[in-house]
Amino acid sequence: MIETLITYLITVTLLFSTYELKPFSLKTITKTTAYMLIGVITLYLYIQNLIDIVSLILGLSFTLISIFISLFTIKYIELHEYPGRLEVIMDLFLVSIITAYISPNFLLLVISWTIAELLGYILVKLGEEHSTEGSLTSSRGFIFTSTMTYELSVFTMITLSIIFTTLNIGISQLIKPFSTINTLIEVSPYLIPLLILGFFVKTANIPMHFWLPSAHSSAPAPASAALSGLMVSLGYYGLYRLLGYIDIGVYSTHLAWFFLVTGFFSILYGGMQARRQRDSKLILAYSTIATNGFISILFALYLVNPSTTTMWTLILGIIMHSAYKTTLFCETGIVEAVYGTRYIHGIRGFINASPISTIGGILALFTLLGVPGTIGFIVKIASVFISINQYSANPVFSIASLIGILLYIITSALIAIKYSHLYFGEPLAKLEPLINKVDWKTQLPIAGLGALNIVFSLVIIGVNLAELGLILLLVTPISILALYITYIHFKTISKGLVHK
Repeated sequence: MIETLITYLITVTLLFSTYELKPFSLKTITKTTAYMLIGVITLYLYIQNLIDIVSLILGLSFTLISIFISLFTIKYIELHEYPGRLEVIMDLFLVSIITAYISPNFLLLVISWTIAELLGYILVKLGEEHSTEGSLTSSRGFIFTSTMTYELSVFTMITLSIIFTTLNIGISQLIKPFSTINTLIEVSPYLIPLLILGFFVKTANIPMHFWLPSAHSSAPAPASAALSGLMVSLGYYGLYRLLGYIDIGVYSTHLAWFFLVTGFFSILYGGMQARRQRDSKLILAYSTIATNGFISILFALYLVNPSTTTMWTLILGIIMHSAYKTTLFCETGIVEAVYGTRYIHGIRGFINASPISTIGGILALFTLLGVPGTIGFIVKIASVFISINQYSANPVFSIASLIGILLYIITSALIAIKYSHLYFGEPLAKLEPLINKVDWKTQLPIAGLGALNIVFSLVIIGVNLAELGLILLLVTPISILALYITYIHFKTISKGLVHK
């Protein structure tokens, strides 16, 4: 507990020290060092058995992602002329989210999560005040729907713990490290909906999805990336931790069907809406609903069979979503700066203005497509096999989950194809770029985020099957992508020379 608080304070101090630094390189080094400190402390907490392997993996993964988001925020503020306080709030927001994932116990999780909710509200409000596009009421919807329902579930959990204190399984359990909890609280089935409501709303699944599209599309691009790619998954993380406290017993199958059905309709609705949008941020916001539906199916499979395999597939599904979604949401900030709009239906040839970030964007789309060598491929293949393996125990559930997974595989591919149109080809409408070439320092963090879609895949394979690591490296889409982008780029240059 003390180590987590120290991490928060030291990191915030280091980050605040960067705001008066003028040289970009010095600020970059200081920021990176601050976030690396979180990674070191996360590893220390794990070694001391204060956090478990789930917190370790999510904490380290999201810390790495946050480094690139934070660095991109510096240049994003210059591109869109946001006030300097955006950088401060963003770093506090990212640190609060990471702290929630690496919190050793429930009470620290609640505190850091609540701080993140309030900072998220500020960021959404700042974005809707600054932007000429998007809803003007999204911040209110965010705070009253997402935050209030979450606090309701937390209040219910704490109240139950106080009631059960006399049995020595109450409030004391909430301050014990997650890794040491071994007693489950039996609760009335009527209280289970109250306990899961706030966490379920946070996942933005049907029918509690309505707050997400306007809130995530109204926030500044780095904030949208963190809200969608990092914070929404706290809903599933909270549900996972909740199962460590309460005994759902015979109701596990009922809950599994609930998450399976809501996940299926979330994939269907999110995919259809994403395909209909022209606003790049709304495309990604609705794709969040679709991907969360897929993760809900993974959570349902975990409820039916809480094995190591189903648990890790669920965790990797969360990491997959964060890797591709943070990349694409950050990239929309460059798209909007280059063309002066987020409406991408008439945009083509974005690669010419931002070739480096395009590499990251396409790697993220490869994850959506499930291209071999990406984390998206690993998660989708694993989910199919897990679903099939459930057939002997529960044939109907197995078939239903498999249909939902296949629906997501198709839906995510269609969303990726729709988004990819902005990179290549001739524009369908007369949208002349306002910026011919984007500074490479602005593009590089997005390329880094995109590369994580491959890096995470390599780490997974390397840890589990070291001898296949080199093989996967050779077949990874990075080399193919680099050659293709180089070809397109020089082809465009040669056309321009011939035209002259």
